[in-house]
Amino acid sequence: MKKTYYVAGFCGTICDDCDFFTGNEEPQCPGCVACAGRPFWGECRTANCALNKKVEHCGLCSDFPCEILPNQFDPNKPRGKEEAIFRIGQLAIRAKIGTNCWLKKRVDGSIVGFEADEREKP
Repeated sequence: MKKTYYVAGFCGTICDDCDFFTGNEEPQCPGCVACAGRPFWGECRTANCALNKKVEHCGLCSDFPCEILPNQFDPNKPRGKEEAIFRIGQLAIRAKIGTNCWLKKRVDGSIVGFEADEREKP
C-alpha cells in the first residue's frame, strides 16, 4: 500500500507520521489544526500564533521565519532542536509549492523528511 499524507500542522510537521495522531500512542491527538492549537500536551504557541494571524501555516506568515519556530520542539527528543530548524526549511518549500504538492513530494521522496537519529530508537 502506498503511503499518503493528509494532515500537515502549522509548524511543518506531518501529523500522519505521529503515533499520537495515528492512535498507536495514547492519548490520541487529532492534530493541531483540528484541536485549534490545544493538543493533549498543552497549548501550542506556534499553532495559536498561526490561528491568530489566520494563516494556513507558518511559511505563509509575514513574520516568517520568527523566533517561535526554532524553539518549538519536543525537549525529550535528542535532535528536537535540529528537527525544528528542518521544519523551517520545509515551511519555505511548502509556501512556494503549496501544501498538497508538498505533501505529495514528501510521500514520493522528492523532498526528503527529517530522519530521526538511530540513537533515538528504543
